[in-house]
Amino acid sequence: MAEAPEPAAGEVQAEEAPAVQPEIVVPLAPTGPAEINFHNGIAVRVGFLAAAIVQLLMTLSAVVAGPIMMPLVLCGGGYYAVFLYRRRTGAGITVANGARMGWITGVFTFVITTVFFTLGMAALAGSDELMKAYKDSAAGLGLSPDAANQLQKVMNDPATFGLSIVFTLILQFFLLTVLCSVGGALCAKFGQNRKA
Repeated sequence: MAEAPEPAAGEVQAEEAPAVQPEIVVPLAPTGPAEINFHNGIAVRVGFLAAAIVQLLMTLSAVVAGPIMMPLVLCGGGYYAVFLYRRRTGAGITVANGARMGWITGVFTFVITTVFFTLGMAALAGSDELMKAYKDSAAGLGLSPDAANQLQKVMNDPATFGLSIVFTLILQFFLLTVLCSVGGALCAKFGQNRKA
């Protein structure tokens, strides 16, 4: 094999271009719908928006017919969260994922409600207005004046009062998350544009 002659002084030697290797294209594995949990940004934003709307509606409905409307508003919040998630992602949702989306909405509703409850308690705690508000509320619910007196006894004992608040918060968490989950599952099962 003959060697190429060496270039003379001042001549530019042409470099050989490296051989182009074909790109290896690896097909992406088909991905299913994004899992609905607190790591899913869209699910968190949708859940928070639905929870804010639920809180607004619960506040407004408390004036009209609170105990009657609250379960409907909570189920509607879970339903709306799944509806909005479907609309934003275009993905189908299973009944289990619908319940999860509703649960996220219920958790955010619980947090917002707890913040408002705490602010209200802090505002009324230093005065006699808290007991007056409870008595008015008891009268509005049709409870006897004796119930307000029992509540006064509970409020005078800090340990009992603290336990009643903790019990109420646990019950409220359960109620809010379950009802929102039911609404989310109903939307996933019976809502339009079911793809899953």
